[in-house]
Amino acid sequence: MHIDNISFEQALERDARRFLGLDAGDGRAGRSPQRIIVADFEYRWDRSRYDGYRVSEGESAEPTIRWPFHRMAAASWLQLRFDPGEEVPAVESVVVLAEDEASEQEMIARFFEALHQVPTAQLITWGGEVKDLAVLRRSAGEFALVLPRQLTDGSPHARERIDLCRAVTVQARSPHLPEYAAATAIPAKPSPSRTIGELVEKGDWRKVRDQVLADVLTTAVVALRHLAAHRVVECDQPKTLMAVADAVAAAIPGSEFARRSFAPWARGQKAASGLRGTVYRADP
Repeated sequence: MHIDNISFEQALERDARRFLGLDAGDGRAGRSPQRIIVADFEYRWDRSRYDGYRVSEGESAEPTIRWPFHRMAAASWLQLRFDPGEEVPAVESVVVLAEDEASEQEMIARFFEALHQVPTAQLITWGGEVKDLAVLRRSAGEFALVLPRQLTDGSPHARERIDLCRAVTVQARSPHLPEYAAATAIPAKPSPSRTIGELVEKGDWRKVRDQVLADVLTTAVVALRHLAAHRVVECDQPKTLMAVADAVAAAIPGSEFARRSFAPWARGQKAASGLRGTVYRADP
């Protein structure tokens, strides 16, 4: 594709607008409902198969356990529908699955089915192009599953999805999700990033569920800000955050992160949005 006199970022915005059905002009008239699915996954290492590979390859073996040996241990996704003229999107589903209730194949099959049901939905991840999508494609072949439309294009710039880490970074160094969240005042992971593998190995599924759900919620907030800034979607962001918080509370009532971190933060965002004029804060 030849691009004249426009930046790469502008090209991405143009493609996203075309994919989501925005008309030319002011981009507000004649739109169809738009859907996004925000997803995240956690893994365990397949140490037995890796050990077999290492023995067979000897000194030629890769010294670290890379993504072909990562087995899905938890999955979460959030689906939003933006209807023309509505200031708050509909929260169509909030899903959290873990290994204690579903096998890897079952988790992936359910996620694929969610994508198959809405083939025009844009899949949004944070860093998904680096590992998650590779694991999903490997699993499709391994478990004889049909890849959803969002995963068939191997280009990292495919219009059917957005890797937000890549999108917000452009050519800067890629930040970690909790790093970006801390810098932009968004609640993030309840457990440090490096502990998730240990939590999976221990079978602490309550914390694993909270971690994968937290990543989805944090990514969803970044996605709303990013898409709104590019005029891909229009919504009342504070009200949307509250709608998401309420939907998560109803669907996943056991989530401590949602109850103690995300919901209070969303309420604070909504309250702050209603203030007018200069806001004076008391000294601590």
